[in-house]
Amino acid sequence: MMATSPLCWLARWLNERGAWAAMVVAAGLAFAPLLAMAGDGERKSFAWGTQVTRDNVAFEFQEARYANLVVDSSAADSPKQYKGDFVLLHVKITNMAEQPLFVRFQPVFRLVDAAGALYEPHEMLTRLVNPPEAGQTPFGEPLAAGRSMQRRVLFSVPKQPYRAVVIVPRSTEKADDGVVTYSGPYFFYDLAPLRASLTAKSARTAGKGP
Repeated sequence: MMATSPLCWLARWLNERGAWAAMVVAAGLAFAPLLAMAGDGERKSFAWGTQVTRDNVAFEFQEARYANLVVDSSAADSPKQYKGDFVLLHVKITNMAEQPLFVRFQPVFRLVDAAGALYEPHEMLTRLVNPPEAGQTPFGEPLAAGRSMQRRVLFSVPKQPYRAVVIVPRSTEKADDGVVTYSGPYFFYDLAPLRASLTAKSARTAGKGP
């Protein structure tokens, strides 16, 4: 889902700042810097293949790709198919703290495009691509201290380049209307495989020209 013009400006502003800032995300649609928390100097933008740690949570991005089909095979006799334009992220998340990482403090993932518009995951399909697996922390459950989990995040978005935005909540607040606001450190992550996929497709298309 796209942000409005003022939020696009904020996204570009955050991208250009050298100092660390907190990010507030309300239902994945808005974010703003908390200047009182700015200035500890942590890097906020990382290249593909870099392991990142924020607030004792370590991230290893293992896959970023486009897809046009998601299959729900939970009902073997009649699997459901969901067609569209999707981006799938696959991330290994490790809790390096000495206490469980409860759901309300688990990382929040968003995509941001070249114009600064922010996109949130498709909630239902994200649950679908995280089926129960032996030895894995179930979706929506706390991550034990010292443990890792594999998480896939699915976005229903136009096929274009993106960067990931990851927020590690330090606090959450739920309004009366059900909107959840997250506040905590964040970082941008370059999704180089998406760009490479688009470049390869363009090259193939050019090769078929007259």
